[in-house]
Amino acid sequence: MAVSIDIEALRDAAGSVACAAADTLRAAGQPAEFVPAGGGASGVIREAGEPAYEVWVGITADGFTAECDCPDGAGLCAHAVALTLVALEDDLPWSSAATPPSVLSIDAKVAELAEVARGIPARRLTMLVAEWAATDRVLESALLARAGRLAPPSAAELDDLRRTIDGLAHDAADDRYWDLHDVEKAGRAMVEEIEVLAQRPATPEALLVVEEAARAWDRIVPPLLDAPETYEEEVAEIGGALRAAHVRLCEQAQPDPDELAARLTEIIEAAEIDSCLDEPWDYLAVLGRQRVKALRQLH
Repeated sequence: MAVSIDIEALRDAAGSVACAAADTLRAAGQPAEFVPAGGGASGVIREAGEPAYEVWVGITADGFTAECDCPDGAGLCAHAVALTLVALEDDLPWSSAATPPSVLSIDAKVAELAEVARGIPARRLTMLVAEWAATDRVLESALLARAGRLAPPSAAELDDLRRTIDGLAHDAADDRYWDLHDVEKAGRAMVEEIEVLAQRPATPEALLVVEEAARAWDRIVPPLLDAPETYEEEVAEIGGALRAAHVRLCEQAQPDPDELAARLTEIIEAAEIDSCLDEPWDYLAVLGRQRVKALRQLH
């Protein structure tokens, strides 16, 4: 259920010092943008001479809740107030049962490695990340995205990506060189291209390109389904990665839910097999329960 936020009550709770600092941040254009996350809003605050701080705000069972990386993040800091202001300006629909990042489950291996990383001097950790990012396009894009250095994809870039996806699908189905491994290889290449795209600020046009990639994978995957003993895990992994990128961009771009549902219906019905996007409950946050139920009834 969507709820509203009383900004004056929020300012009273934050105090005059935090509010004055928040107004200064907003005057400087910070945060530059935000994304809907967990029923609330997430953003990054960047100030000259200060590290970037990631902040989340939302309404939970405990009331208005804020989480920030800054030293004052345990309370209602200026970064949280600034993020709330920009989200309110954009008429963000606030959930009454938001999920803050701190309560999300973290993979045990990730948690273990994060603890290891905390013990590495900042300069060495920075170089380690940079060295790996230089050899991994997805990591490089994720790093640039976290630093706020990625712009939305241009029309020319999206056209190039469409051609790349079409080429991968065509080559994988070419009778002259066809092999099951070529289909898997094409799928993984599509995933890499889409995961790089998904690091960019979300746009409606980018969503359409991801959907084109999903259609392409749906077209070329059937032969792998005939060899489940060899490729069952690979099919699920590739299709799941394409769907995860699509869901993430949908949550950020917030497309018209009726239009999105219509496109998903078309994709699901056009596929010879179960489409990689045919997991309606994954889209609950953007489609709503009734549209999800309608998609499930397509089977």
